[in-house]
Amino acid sequence: MQSIPAVSESSTGASVMLRMEGISKAFLAARVLKNVDLTLQKGEVHALLGENGAGKSTLMKIMFGVVQPDAGVIDLDSVGPIRVDGPRHALALGIGMVSQELSLVPQLDVAQNIFLGQTPAMGIVPRRRYRDEAAIILQTLAPHLQVDAPVQTLGMADRQLVEISRTLARGGRVIAFDEPTSSLTPAEQEALFAVIRRLQHDGKAIVYISHRMQEIRAIADRVTILRDGAVVASGPIGDFTDDALNELIAGRELSRALSRHHVPKENAAAPLLELRNLSTQRIRNIDLTVRPGEIMGLAGLMGSGRTAIMRSIFGIDKKTSGQILIDSEPVDIHGPADAIAAGIALIPEDRRGHAIVPMMTVEQNFGLASPRKFSRLGVLRGATRRGAIDHFVGELGIRPTTTASLMSSLSGGNQQKVVIARWLATGARVLLFDEPTRGIDVGAKAEIYTQLKRLAESGAAILVISSELPELLLLSDRIAIVSGGRLTRTVENTEDLSEDMLIAYTEVDGTA
Repeated sequence: MQSIPAVSESSTGASVMLRMEGISKAFLAARVLKNVDLTLQKGEVHALLGENGAGKSTLMKIMFGVVQPDAGVIDLDSVGPIRVDGPRHALALGIGMVSQELSLVPQLDVAQNIFLGQTPAMGIVPRRRYRDEAAIILQTLAPHLQVDAPVQTLGMADRQLVEISRTLARGGRVIAFDEPTSSLTPAEQEALFAVIRRLQHDGKAIVYISHRMQEIRAIADRVTILRDGAVVASGPIGDFTDDALNELIAGRELSRALSRHHVPKENAAAPLLELRNLSTQRIRNIDLTVRPGEIMGLAGLMGSGRTAIMRSIFGIDKKTSGQILIDSEPVDIHGPADAIAAGIALIPEDRRGHAIVPMMTVEQNFGLASPRKFSRLGVLRGATRRGAIDHFVGELGIRPTTTASLMSSLSGGNQQKVVIARWLATGARVLLFDEPTRGIDVGAKAEIYTQLKRLAESGAAILVISSELPELLLLSDRIAIVSGGRLTRTVENTEDLSEDMLIAYTEVDGTA
């Protein structure tokens, strides 16, 4: 285990703002945190890394007062142990959190949300004072925001700024960011990083949680890694290579699965999937081919039409002209049922909203795409379905192996594996992956990457969308650039293609 001693004020000159020592927590018989130490310093961005289920979110919930620890202490400003009795108390102490699920009231305006919880129970609400004070806070943080704008009219990036402002309005000094960029565009991500750097410059202590190594490198000063609820390493970010971080997070070697190993190949086979002049209300005149054994990437800015192409292939968006061909034969696709019958599968971007039913079991979720396959004369053949899912549990490494578990109890990576298994059971040969590893930890990513490559080697035609350019470059044999609902160019060989080149293609084509 690579471990670097905690840095104290005397050794660095930096002041310790918050220290968590010996934090332990169990839910029933499951110990989710085991004697965890975390030290946050003034003017520092501290990355907290770990696989899904490693204990990161539980540790932050304890810091924010949502959950009480079974053991351990929290020391704020080195004045001795404190008890954080809930989110309102945390905010009063100057501890705030910006998570994927924001705690704002959409119907209220910006100023009202910033001072939410500070309104007196009785008496006149000082709306003018709140708006004046909100304007002062926003002046440097987000001058474009209007204090009287309803929060429900704001995008995700601006809502995060309101959440940050809410913490600052309470004198916030410690702010945790839990996967804050999951719903942001690249431009919004950069704007958020600028805000975080400003907060850092002002002396705030920042905790930053993300599965994206690029973000960690761009924003973090120090890093602490959790695995199975325990700290396995901590120290300056510069002391760790990406490979070392990934292996500490996952507990195993991942460098091969996470590295580009493209071998230029001559694929003379006829296209398995072909789009000819395909148009819908969102895309125009799309010509695209994907051969068996090939992974084709789709790159483009948010809203460029990448997802619309997949939706049209799967029959969600009605085509207005053009053709879809499978094995060189035109197919009529009027809806998802036609696409499934043609051997096409879609793994959508919003896994929780569009791909799974959280309160159904793993086995039930697995069977959703093949109801006839696992029934006879309307009667479910449970043994057949269980045998099928058990096969994929072993092949894809789905954990836990108990298929009677609720889908909601699985990590994001294992939920994604169940979705992939569901489509493999249909015999699909054309697989459409929209953001296949969004919200998934590095270990599960490596497993998904390996599975996609195996599917291609077995003769499937795979189309992949990813906003993570390293992922797109790692997976894709060819990459098509999408802009304004059109394909603007195709890069036939990705071997020497860099992230900077790919960014340039999307930006230049996006403004053409």
